[in-house]
Amino acid sequence: MIVDKPLSELELYKPDLTAQADFDSFWEETIAQSNRQPLNAKLEYYPYPVEQVKVFQAQYEGFGTGTRVNGWYIVPKTPLKVGKDGKFPAIVQFHGYSGDKGRPANYLHWALQGYYVLAVDTRGQDGDTPDNQNYPNGNAVDFMTKGIADPQSYYYRFAYMDCLRAVNFIREQKELGPIVLTGGSQGDGLTIAVAALGANQQIQAAMPDVPYLCHFRRAVEVFTTGPYQELVNHWKAKPNAVENDFRTLSYFDGLNFAPRIKCPILLSVGLLDTVCPPSTGFAVYNHLTVEKELRVYPFNGHEGGGTRHEEEKYHFIGKHLNQE
Repeated sequence: MIVDKPLSELELYKPDLTAQADFDSFWEETIAQSNRQPLNAKLEYYPYPVEQVKVFQAQYEGFGTGTRVNGWYIVPKTPLKVGKDGKFPAIVQFHGYSGDKGRPANYLHWALQGYYVLAVDTRGQDGDTPDNQNYPNGNAVDFMTKGIADPQSYYYRFAYMDCLRAVNFIREQKELGPIVLTGGSQGDGLTIAVAALGANQQIQAAMPDVPYLCHFRRAVEVFTTGPYQELVNHWKAKPNAVENDFRTLSYFDGLNFAPRIKCPILLSVGLLDTVCPPSTGFAVYNHLTVEKELRVYPFNGHEGGGTRHEEEKYHFIGKHLNQE
């Protein structure tokens, strides 16, 4: 069964980038604006029945005004030391579309290996983090078209900055050193964006799975299920907005972030993925210019490699934190 291009074509698929001339300056100005905004971070102890970890509810100011980002901050009883400075590594985890940060149990497999973990909500989705930003135009149901008429007002400008500020939160914890980013689907798109935008933040590696928010033009052509449908629904009502909206999306496209990433990458795709078509993941991978590895799951869909791929991550992170 083929839902996209044959594998032999995917391996060579490298579409043109769509970044606008002001792509870099747009993000430099956005990051500068974010950096002027205090985090006002807060940790509150959360009793948890696993003695090998301490769990905290974390909060910090999201990008813009009026939104506090919520997350789990998990401290291992026996942290893993890496490097000569004796600082501890941290995993920053982003979740899939319309989901939430989950439960501490979702991250024990990292914490019990000695990694600190920060897992955060994406604003306005199904967690404890609201979205108090005002968006100037109407939109289709959910998040893909909020504020899409202008990149300055687009929903993912705020979501991406919230996630970059999660890295800033880790940087405020003086005992922590190397950072590894990971997430699947939407969490993959967030991982790719933060890896590029936080290139000067001591990000040691990134591990995005089954990429969403990547190569939008191709994704809209090939997908058959999932939230790209929101764009289609929006354009049914506003056909004259299509090209302007694609211009906005180009600022948030993992395809355009790929060449700007400086850390090693482990990326995965499922060849039967109808939500995030495999060609969109290969497009990102083939534009990466760093040390990179790809895991292809020929008979898997949007679930990707599951626990088998988690074990691939253990090897990858160990190698890049000098544990193997």
